[in-house]
Amino acid sequence: MKSRILLALVLAAGFLTQGAAFAGLTAGDVHCDVESDYSMRIAPERITFTADEGGRVLALTSAGVLEVDGKPLALNAADRALVADLERSIRRIIPQVKSLAADAVAIAYEAVAHVSTAFAANAHEARESAERIARSAEELKDSINARQDWGRSSEHEIEQLIEGSVGALIGEIVGNVTAQAVRVALSDDPSALAELEARAGSIEKNVEQAVESRSRELEARADALCRQVRDLDAIESRISARLPDGEAINLVRIDD
Repeated sequence: MKSRILLALVLAAGFLTQGAAFAGLTAGDVHCDVESDYSMRIAPERITFTADEGGRVLALTSAGVLEVDGKPLALNAADRALVADLERSIRRIIPQVKSLAADAVAIAYEAVAHVSTAFAANAHEARESAERIARSAEELKDSINARQDWGRSSEHEIEQLIEGSVGALIGEIVGNVTAQAVRVALSDDPSALAELEARAGSIEKNVEQAVESRSRELEARADALCRQVRDLDAIESRISARLPDGEAINLVRIDD
């Protein structure tokens, strides 16, 4: 029985901890790792990139202006159009990234809810557990949707939020399972033991069924998003202007 219960918890926890990965997008046979030497902040009037080393600040505006440390960089007409296109494309992509991450979190919490419900001692406990899981999922999704800063530190912060949520939820489920296992052992009731084992044995199938169709839809969206991120890289590679130190503008890199 113990191995089946452990498998169920690993499935749920593993899916949840992978739910909101921002540095990589995976879809079927398509995978793209998005790398950048900058942290990004989105504001209504501009998108600002701050270098992780050295602190150089680049800002893009929808009017095709590119500022370097507060000073406009000289651009020809073609480069101004490319900068404007880059700024618009980034604004178009970010809500999709947030939506993808939030929906992945929702699927992961649904998997956890299946595990929690399966091991609830009664209908009241199942309902209370489901409500707590739903609240936790909404809080994490709200945090993702509200975020306007993106970079190495923000990724770490989001990972900590997810890990904290996972720890609390899995701890609750383990406590519930342990309590039930002790009660069953003390009752010396073969039918109760068989019933608990049956619930544990069915969880893998239930979790897979719950997430399979929605996961396929997320994979298709991640595939489309990978293509859009590659387009960003292509746009900036066409900008002929160089930064004051002679470097090309390279805000985003794609590693396949």
